[in-house]
Amino acid sequence: MEDLLVALLQFLLEFLIEIISWCPFDWPAQSALQAESLTAKCFWWLVGGSALAAVSLYFLKNTWISFSALRIANLVLAPITAAFFSQAVARRRSGHNPSIVPRNHFWQSFWFTTGLVVVRFVYAVRK
Repeated sequence: MEDLLVALLQFLLEFLIEIISWCPFDWPAQSALQAESLTAKCFWWLVGGSALAAVSLYFLKNTWISFSALRIANLVLAPITAAFFSQAVARRRSGHNPSIVPRNHFWQSFWFTTGLVVVRFVYAVRK
């Protein structure tokens, strides 16, 4: 029973870190990427998420999630949850700034987190 609780806490910790990793990059990039198409923005967010994952592997080579099933669940759920979270924040912010498009934030966050999760899934060492 203790092992199950530890595994779930490890999953939640890594899951939450991957979801909120998008937030510090979202607000500063709002005005910098206005002229690009959504496809180009999403590509650059995918590259940025992958690059952040590569840097994180330098400092954190091991994954916190030890069970394969939870690692796969993280691979699927983290990008989707991060995208909905980002869309909800953007929807709230769009009340004050009409230039914010929540749909764009959804896709940008989805691709950023996908890059982050996939690189960590593939290259992080399991304990």
